[in-house]
This record gives sequence, structure tokens and C-alpha cells, in this order.
Amino acid sequence: PLSLTPPSFGVETETFCRLFESFYPDSDIRRFVGEPWLFVPWKPIRPWPSLQRLAAQGNSSIRLLQTVAGRLHVDGDTVSIASGLGTFRARRVWIAAGALHTPKLLEASFGPGIIRHAVSDHVTFYVGQISGIEGPRVIHRRNGIYFQSWRPNGGDALYTLRPARFRFRELDFGIEQRAVFGMPTGGAITKIAKRMSPGLLAEALYNRFGVFRTAGTYSVYAQTRAQDAYSWIPGEVPIRANTPEIQRAAETATSLQPFAGLVPSKRMDIYIPGIHLHNSIQRSVCSELGLNNPSSPLRIVDPSMVEDIGPEHHSFKVLVSAFQSTRGPSQ
Repeated sequence: PLSLTPPSFGVETETFCRLFESFYPDSDIRRFVGEPWLFVPWKPIRPWPSLQRLAAQGNSSIRLLQTVAGRLHVDGDTVSIASGLGTFRARRVWIAAGALHTPKLLEASFGPGIIRHAVSDHVTFYVGQISGIEGPRVIHRRNGIYFQSWRPNGGDALYTLRPARFRFRELDFGIEQRAVFGMPTGGAITKIAKRMSPGLLAEALYNRFGVFRTAGTYSVYAQTRAQDAYSWIPGEVPIRANTPEIQRAAETATSLQPFAGLVPSKRMDIYIPGIHLHNSIQRSVCSELGLNNPSSPLRIVDPSMVEDIGPEHHSFKVLVSAFQSTRGPSQ
């Protein structure tokens, strides 16, 4: 889901809205942006088909290549890229290989000091249960669904309610099921139905279609950022959980939850990794090397350079930030 909380890490609200509307017309985004709503599109953005369509246009100068970049070299105002298809030179290069692959590429090009050897992430916890309240608001639009969420005092956690049905009304039963199935969405519905978990199926249908939102009991979940959630050990297992940091994030999220009368979970040891990896590059080393500044021909536009990603899924804001870096403010 796309979070509509106030834009962060340099993302301009106007640019966010215009780019959002280009992907999701008639989404009514300006009514919701800046508030802690979650938007779940019927059809997510798929960048590769969009790039293919652009490249196929008759007047397009876009050329798409699929190859592995092995090493970069900055020479004044140009960048050389050594790859399996040969060496390419460009005046401007944007790197968006992700929070693990980008540091590896930079390490091969500029030395091991550029890697932090720690990676941050979002993690999701089951905070507990709440009963006797009005359910979360759900608003359907042509391109997707808006789900109400909560971010008290602009804090580091984003809270959502999901209807607890069948055995999910039992405290902690749901998170123990999630530890097996993960966070259910549309793609998981068939698998869950085959395993005959009606509580999880009901939750998945709510997550995907916004149905069955009214229930007597609700599960409270918190997604929060865990600073240095993993240590980075290159090899067969690229990242390892840093349990104390993850549990510290769980304790903070629990202490800040906004719902009166909540019955707290007894299984805060269970968490769902967010796979929203970020903060894996030494920014000071990049600065010393003259990388990633406004005058550099080499820009890093993925989350590996972002220290504080906020509490929400950040992918679209990263896209907007990258878009801004190519066009300049307010263009």
C-alpha cells in the first residue's frame, strides 16, 4: 500500500500529487495526501512495461538494455559503466539497484568503506486487540481503496486496524498464523483458502478489497522503522536479524499505540519483516568521494541513501524523489 502521510526526504507535495495522478487518474489524491491514509491500488505500478511503452514510441530516444553492471568510474563530469555488454559512458547516471545491490556495486567501484554493514527496515508487529469501537473507514475509488490508519503525533509507527473474525478473535492467534503465512494480500487468498484458515482469509479479503470492515473485535498492527534491523555479512546469508534493535522498535510502537482499552499482545517477539530495506551506504564516504551531490554526474536514487524512511511503505516517495532529482524543484 502507498502511505499518504506527509512527504519526507525532500519529496514535494505538489510533485507527489501530480505524479500520483499520472499513474492513478481520478484518484482524488489531494483530499487525502498529508494524512495517514493508506492507498491500495487495484493495479500496482509496473515500471518495466511503462518503460517499454515509452521506448516503443516513434519519437522516443530511449534504449532499454538488460545487463549486469560490474564497476563504475567517475572521470570529471562523466561516468563509465563496465558491464557484460561492454563499457558505456554517460554524462548523468542514476543508480537504483536497491539497498543491497547498490552498495555492492559501489564497493566494487570505490572500495569497501562505502558499505555501512548494517541495514534498516520496516517491521510489523501485532500490538493487541480492541473491541467496542467503530471500524476503520474505507473509501473506494476508481483506481483503488483508501484505508484509514493512525500515526499519533507524527511518530515512528503507523497503526492499522483489521477485523478479527473466527479464531482471530483470540488474542495472539492471528500473529501466530501470520508467522506462517506472512501478511496476506490478494495473491495469498487462494493459498489461504486451501489451508482453511477462515480468520486469515477474512483479513486478506479486507486487505485486498476493503470488505467486511465492521466487526466486534479488531486486531491492531503497527508498522515501524527499525534502525539497523540487520547486520550485513556478505556471503550466502547477506543480512542477519539484529534482535535487540527489532525488539526496541516493538516496545516503542507498543508504548505509543493510540487506542484506549487495548488488550496488549503477549507475543511481541513475533514480527513480520517489511522488506523495505534502506540506509546501507556510508553517506560521509560518498560525500568525501564527491558522489551524490547536485553537481555529481552519479546520483543514487534508491533507499540505500535514506537514513530515516518514515514509518510507511516508501517506494512511491522514493520514485517521486528520483523524479525530482532529474527535473529540479517544482518542474
